[in-house]
Amino acid sequence: ADSVTWNPHKLLAAPQQCSTFLTRHKNLLAEGHSSNAQYLFQKDKFYDTSYDTGDKHIQCGRRADVLKFWFMWKAKGNEGFERHIDKLFDNAEYFLQHIRDRDGFKLVLEKPECTNVMFWYVPKCLRGCENDPSYNDRLHKVAPKIKEKMIREGSMMVTYQP
Repeated sequence: ADSVTWNPHKLLAAPQQCSTFLTRHKNLLAEGHSSNAQYLFQKDKFYDTSYDTGDKHIQCGRRADVLKFWFMWKAKGNEGFERHIDKLFDNAEYFLQHIRDRDGFKLVLEKPECTNVMFWYVPKCLRGCENDPSYNDRLHKVAPKIKEKMIREGSMMVTYQP
């Protein structure tokens, strides 16, 4: 590949800022992001300045957060991440089975592509009404109402995609 981007945030539980972008083009990032902030990059360096990351990423003088992921990897190792991912897939399968077995819930996909289990809650008043022309419009109003109720009660925060 010419370049690769990877975000370990969701599947590996790394901090959100730990995304990486790797490219074969040695100076591409510096050319695209360099701000030449001389107050940050003084000339009196006593080390190889090619390791300075400031001009190689969007945030200039900000820390290189991907180091957090490197520490995670060193602590957990390949096997630790493997166990973590296996557990996520096991949990998704467990949740999928519970949604399948429960009245009033309808899966968006019978077999998820990864660990995201998408479903609809179908209230009793809409069950068996799938052929009604207003069914989809009425069903799409359910998730926002559930979210509002839970937020007002302070019981949970849930997301939905309209």
